[in-house]
Amino acid sequence: MVDPIIAIIGRPNVGKSTLFNRLVGKRHAIVSDTEGVTRDRIYGKFDWAGLDFKIIDTGGYLPDSEDVIIKAVRAQADIAAREADFIILLVDNKDEITTSDRYLAEMLLKQQKPYLLVANKVDDNKHEGEVSKFYELGLGDPFSISAESGRKVGDLLDYISKKIPQAISQPVTDEEIVNISIVGMPNVGKSSLMNNLLQEDKAIVTDIAGTTRDSVDSYIRYYGKTYRIIDTAGLRKINKMEDSIEYYSSVRTFRVIDECDIAIMMIDASKGFCSHDRNVARYIVDHGKGMVLVVNKWDAVEKDDTTMKQYREAIHHYYKAMEHFPILFVSVLHNKRVRQVLEYSKTIHEEFAKKIKTQELNDFIKQISLQYSPPAIKGKNLKIKYMTQVHTSPPIFAIFSNFPDLFPVNYRRYIENQLRDRFGFEGVPIKLSFRLK
Repeated sequence: MVDPIIAIIGRPNVGKSTLFNRLVGKRHAIVSDTEGVTRDRIYGKFDWAGLDFKIIDTGGYLPDSEDVIIKAVRAQADIAAREADFIILLVDNKDEITTSDRYLAEMLLKQQKPYLLVANKVDDNKHEGEVSKFYELGLGDPFSISAESGRKVGDLLDYISKKIPQAISQPVTDEEIVNISIVGMPNVGKSSLMNNLLQEDKAIVTDIAGTTRDSVDSYIRYYGKTYRIIDTAGLRKINKMEDSIEYYSSVRTFRVIDECDIAIMMIDASKGFCSHDRNVARYIVDHGKGMVLVVNKWDAVEKDDTTMKQYREAIHHYYKAMEHFPILFVSVLHNKRVRQVLEYSKTIHEEFAKKIKTQELNDFIKQISLQYSPPAIKGKNLKIKYMTQVHTSPPIFAIFSNFPDLFPVNYRRYIENQLRDRFGFEGVPIKLSFRLK
């Protein structure tokens, strides 16, 4: 079953994100009194009366503006309208009709798709009569709701459910989808990478740092597997955030990392791997996510035959755990090695789900213990009894011993390094759980 798509369009600050959040049942899109907070298309899902729907929240539409971001927002709204099976034009009942409202009404009539004019902020019956002013737009009877309180939103969904049939196609289950997040500091090329992978302008790209303020979901098929790619707002240190909107964007980015399987962490080649990058990488690893470090804008770096090697070694020196994760040097602008991002993601997902037989692990732990015996700690001789894998995605290995709490960090690292040398797991964090036997 392919879920029908509903797009919400409208000028800034009419309540599009509030309606979106009401429908998806969580604060997915950022809601603020500031105009123009939503810039990209934000995708969500919800079900109503046994039917599943996808919904798109779009940036506020200002047709006459020449501002570079507003023009990009306008293009995003146009694309969303073309993608949708049903379009909601949301207007503010508390305001008079604007030029933007009229422009969007004309655009809707040209789309030749099912649509509905919805007047928001009608909080009670005594304001119902005010919606009659919107007949001027020529879109038929306006439907009144209050997205904030939920008033008549159920009636709205009943109406829409009757207007869009359920299309039939091959179902895609959640188990088949690999969730990939694209994270990093502002202006490192996250949206450009996403657009390159999708071969379409799904996310707004400008030269202004911090253009993306919310997360954008897209899906791509690669070698028979469905990948959900999430482009997220640029991360920035809290003390450098200009307003609360940027703070919540950062919070949401970490939430996306929590929900993904693999994080594509991007850095700017000219700026290097900074302490904030290290902290984000550590967060990814500590939360058991696969990771590819993508060094973008490699074309802008003066280099010779050893530059790439030196750059990689500098990252390893700064954060030793990065030795176990692939580092990919790309130029999204010139399309250099960009497709390798998906190749690495495919490999990491396979490594993520790898299961090693217990017999192989016991042979392995016996062999490496003979090569380098566990040390004696506090007069106690440490001995490993056996080892087994107790979890995949991410892989967790239980090691049973006589004094599990006494194994020093260097011996734990020795086991992990030997485990990776023998069985792989590149790009995947490994957890060793020492237990008493």
